[in-house]
Amino acid sequence: MNGWIALDIDGTITLDKYSVPQKVIDYLRTLEKSGWNIVMATGRSFVFASMALSTFDFPYTFLVQNGSAALQMPGKRLIFNRYISSSSLDEVEKIFEVCHGKFLVYAGYEKGDFCYGKKGSFSKAELDYLASLQKREKEEVRFVDSFQGLGFFPLIKCFGLAEQMTAAAKKLRATDLFQVAQIRDPFTPNFQLLLVTDRNASKGCSLKELIRLQGRGELVIAAGDDENDLSLFDQADVKIAMPHAPKIVQEKATLIAPPTADLGIISALEKAVRYVSS
Repeated sequence: MNGWIALDIDGTITLDKYSVPQKVIDYLRTLEKSGWNIVMATGRSFVFASMALSTFDFPYTFLVQNGSAALQMPGKRLIFNRYISSSSLDEVEKIFEVCHGKFLVYAGYEKGDFCYGKKGSFSKAELDYLASLQKREKEEVRFVDSFQGLGFFPLIKCFGLAEQMTAAAKKLRATDLFQVAQIRDPFTPNFQLLLVTDRNASKGCSLKELIRLQGRGELVIAAGDDENDLSLFDQADVKIAMPHAPKIVQEKATLIAPPTADLGIISALEKAVRYVSS
């Protein structure tokens, strides 16, 4: 085994939310056949992310909802999951009473990747936002009177203006119950998202666990374009940032890839895999 190549999806291997360029797929297939373990790591749910990866015809590991679950593809075999207890939601609700913004609770791929929203808590504009979310991501929003009794679930997705999300992220991290990643909303320019997972669940934590279970190999390569990819960088020998990534991501990178529109991930990976023989 040469090692691991862990890749973000949106903005890293593709600009299209629903497909990956065929040349990128072909190159990743070549890498897998030559002995690399390919990992696709995303903040998306399984259902939404699967749209983009539907034509992948080689084995890979799927880290969905910011590493909350690891699945071996194409068979969808669960390797492990790290979920949040619904008992934590009282604390989340208290924080959002102060910070504003709204959040959804995702049920997980086992239940079909629908999500829960609190009945009566959304404005008309926010309901319109949820309607567009359902349409583009094929994720049903089910409204409930209370979040109590939901059991365990993979992800809380918070949305709102940047200042609201920054304030909420600070308070959520202070509880020491969660991992919190603040990223841009790829569909709504004036919104930011918080991807809130169990304290032991992130892209990087899950990559670390895969390596523990299956061995490290000679090299670990990671590529991404947003702050939720920094945890991947923490586990990698070679860290690839896309040129549009925030400054904090580029500063942690070993190399900056050419633009995603130019299939820059291919040339960046070509450079990275040379480290094995250097």
